[in-house]
Amino acid sequence: MLNTGAKIPSIGLGTWQSGGDLCVDAVKTALSVGYRHIDCAHLYGNEVEVGEALVEAFRGLLLKREDMFLTSKLYCTMNSLNKIEKSVRVSLKNLGVSYLDLYLMHWPESSAFGDATDPPTHSGSEYRQFLNRFKSTWKAMEDLVELGLVRAIGVSNFSIQRIKELLKFAKIVPAVNQLTSYDESRE
Repeated sequence: MLNTGAKIPSIGLGTWQSGGDLCVDAVKTALSVGYRHIDCAHLYGNEVEVGEALVEAFRGLLLKREDMFLTSKLYCTMNSLNKIEKSVRVSLKNLGVSYLDLYLMHWPESSAFGDATDPPTHSGSEYRQFLNRFKSTWKAMEDLVELGLVRAIGVSNFSIQRIKELLKFAKIVPAVNQLTSYDESRE
């Protein structure tokens, strides 16, 4: 149970490094065997394919949007607040849905290249720095909840120190800190 009262399925399909027909088939297969949580991100470059699988599942499996739990992530090049709303709207369009159940700040850092809707393809540490608009970015994430574009917000790859910093000013407490593996040296 999230702090919003929503239930997040305990098992979900992650779509990182999955693309093309393989991604579409993986999502369709997962949904057909009972998965109801799909985790994606604009950075993964496969939201269109995930959306294609969702459309087919909604049509063929008689699933409804409310049967699903969809997570996506905001890329870490956030130089203006309007890019954050634009970014979630691009994800919604790609996925073919009107809202996300969970939207995460993908990293507590920013990149000098790309923007929130067109991230760079390279990921070397020389392009990243600690997110200098941390507070305004979280405020913009909170605004997405108020707009009804997302139901819950959270973070990804945040250390305990970064979460403590966030909690000092957050009006909405993050519902999730999604970690795949965390490297303290990135801070």
